[in-house]
Amino acid sequence: MPAPSPAPLPIDPLLPDLCAALAARGRAVLLAPPGAGKTTRVPGAILDAGLSNKRIVVLQPRRVAARAAARRIAHERGVRLGAEVGYRVRFDDRTSAETRIELLTEGLLTRRLQSDPFLEDIGCVIFDEFHERSLHADLGLALVREVCEARPELKLVVMSATLDPGPVAEWLDAPVLTAQGRAFPVEVEHIRQPDDRRLPDRCAAAIRATLARPAERPGHVLVFLPGVGEIEATADALGPLPDVDVLPLHGRLPAAAQDKALAPQTRRKVVLATNIAETSVTIDGVTTVIDSGEARVPRFDPAIGLERLERGRISRASADQRAGRAGRTAPGRCLRLWTASEHRGLQPYEAPAITRVDLTRTVLELRAWGADPQTFDWFEAPPAGSIERAEALLQRLGALDERGVTARGEALLALPVHPRLGMVVLTGKRNLRAAAAVAALAAERDIFFDPPEITAHSDLELRLDAMDSRRTPRGVNRRALGEVRRARDQLVRIAEKAPLDPDALPADAPPARLLLAGFPDRVAQRRAPRSDRFKLSGGGGARLSARSAVRDAPLIVAVSLRGGRRGERAEHTIETASAVDPAWLPIESAIETRFDPQREAVVQVEQRRYLTLVLDEVPAGRSADRDAVSAALAEAAAADPRAAFGWPDDPATAGLIARLRWLAGVRPEWDVPTFPDLDPHDPPSDLIRTLCDGRRSFAELRRVKLAPMLDGLLSHQARGRLSSEAPPRLTLPDGTTRAVEYTPGEPPVLATRFERLFGLTETPRLAGAPIKLHLLAPNRRPVQITDDLASFWATTYPQVRKELRGRYPKHPWPEDPLTATPGIHRRRRR
Repeated sequence: MPAPSPAPLPIDPLLPDLCAALAARGRAVLLAPPGAGKTTRVPGAILDAGLSNKRIVVLQPRRVAARAAARRIAHERGVRLGAEVGYRVRFDDRTSAETRIELLTEGLLTRRLQSDPFLEDIGCVIFDEFHERSLHADLGLALVREVCEARPELKLVVMSATLDPGPVAEWLDAPVLTAQGRAFPVEVEHIRQPDDRRLPDRCAAAIRATLARPAERPGHVLVFLPGVGEIEATADALGPLPDVDVLPLHGRLPAAAQDKALAPQTRRKVVLATNIAETSVTIDGVTTVIDSGEARVPRFDPAIGLERLERGRISRASADQRAGRAGRTAPGRCLRLWTASEHRGLQPYEAPAITRVDLTRTVLELRAWGADPQTFDWFEAPPAGSIERAEALLQRLGALDERGVTARGEALLALPVHPRLGMVVLTGKRNLRAAAAVAALAAERDIFFDPPEITAHSDLELRLDAMDSRRTPRGVNRRALGEVRRARDQLVRIAEKAPLDPDALPADAPPARLLLAGFPDRVAQRRAPRSDRFKLSGGGGARLSARSAVRDAPLIVAVSLRGGRRGERAEHTIETASAVDPAWLPIESAIETRFDPQREAVVQVEQRRYLTLVLDEVPAGRSADRDAVSAALAEAAAADPRAAFGWPDDPATAGLIARLRWLAGVRPEWDVPTFPDLDPHDPPSDLIRTLCDGRRSFAELRRVKLAPMLDGLLSHQARGRLSSEAPPRLTLPDGTTRAVEYTPGEPPVLATRFERLFGLTETPRLAGAPIKLHLLAPNRRPVQITDDLASFWATTYPQVRKELRGRYPKHPWPEDPLTATPGIHRRRRR
């Protein structure tokens, strides 16, 4: 008996146009609101139109969506699931040789592309709910676009309810088709004012209010919450509800529990779901959606080199998608637990995953494909820094070298885990079951509700013991334990085919040593005995969780890290750890030269290091590096020159600089150095390096005489010219010397009692220019300033003699100063 015709959906009138576009162009972008029926109707329309004589693949962002959509398509087409219509997800394959429409999660497509680069058995690829912009969807679409260039007959459809279709349509050179309307109208309400109660309490109150008015608001209730913790807390806040089933729906549930939440039933139910129910999932009979407006999304944290789930506000597009769940099978209502003004402040769309997640495996897949991730033709390119970090890790793991993907990299690609955990499996292949168990424990959620409060060498060893126990120990989550065992067994089946890695460890290698292979940059060193603070070898720090059993080890490998904030700074927590024996580490010895602020001196030690961690150090002794000491002292001195030098005012230095600058001014052709930037309290960098050469402390610098140092920097010719043409002192006719004061741009000045100049007929000259004489009376006050001594003797001296002779009778006042004996002569008393 033929299957009954399915009820009409808003997408149906558009299907002929879609098929025509695919026949003409081979590509199309389809925009249809939630509830229009694109997921269930488009694959069958393409098949029925004869556009593909090969398999039609429909990509879904989640396993539950792939299973649910496959069941609905099979039901509508009146076929057995696993025959014409099937699905393939992790741990579950319901396809056969008869399958023509296959729904699968996006990550499986990229793996298939590695083994079948031209997708020879596929005739059409449909990317459903592309607005979610998962990493696998972005990568898969870019790769399939390249395949279409080689296989023009391969059809490609991108579908979404809320995507801005313009950019992707332009990138694909594809037409845009838009379906109007949804199956049933949805009334959207916002709360009137913010509610400060905790989220589970707010959701529980909204659920009770809905259930209290069954006549006005019949049907099932779908509640969107950010995570499993909030789902469980909301269920606790609700308590038992008469004649109502409260069912969870999230990715950690077994398939049977997920199917129970989705299955039709006459008894009223409340489904508490994460965003797993946001797209491609129809829960028959849902007429009310209660939306918390929050979700947890993965974000890559460069500080810890790992993704972490971050709770935050959803976008307006996501809110529209959630609201559409209420209008799939009947008119509905959506209650948003935020205000209308808060709604206007939401981001229009979610940030694509490719801009915020770890790209290590993606980069490896692209390299294996033969593409350069930096120049690959992405729909939207990821940050260059994310690619660089991924490639650096892959090179450290030995998956990439200068030629491309290594044999180890190929083996890592075959394993359905992050390359870090793949290395754990490959390194431990001689005891494959144990290595796979270690990797599965690190990849999946913790099997302990509450780990035992004991001290151990490894958190994973405690969990390995629990896995191997015949009876499930107390505190173990049976469901999580089952997931870990399934993941372990899958890894064993796949890794058995991989060749033995050259660096595979002995079969009795402890788990922590295996973990080093995948987490070489996650070795952490305890900052102090009994402290829970650690320094990470890759940089930064973290705190050891109180749940960890590794309480005493000075070195650990931080297997799982959780990011967070404490006040204004990042605070990372090591959730799972294993003790590390330093003998396992490739140690490097190096001379460390550093300035000790307490001693104000440079010290040199010989260190044993692992990456950025210093395991121990001893004085350098004969290994000391004189040049490095001088350089470290120079760096410290340049950072705080006043503390380093602290010279008192030095007339010798000031005088030398003044002489040089004066001489350079009057004789620029001599090219005399002037040290133009020199401040004795803040020397220039080149002089600092010279002063620090052969020294190691500020105390030694403060003892340095700067003037001789500067004089030593002069050439022989410059030193000679300075000595003869700009001397610091001049010898006078009476045999004494007097200092010469130099000011750039002005004549040099010599001040002296004029008696000392008796017999001197001409003004002394320096560098060819006369100096300026300050001629002093016996009371040392100037009587004349002149640069013409001959004129002074001839015209001014007689008048000075007449005025001062009576005032200073004991001093000589010769009538002819040119023939008088120079010097100060006092008459003897009678």
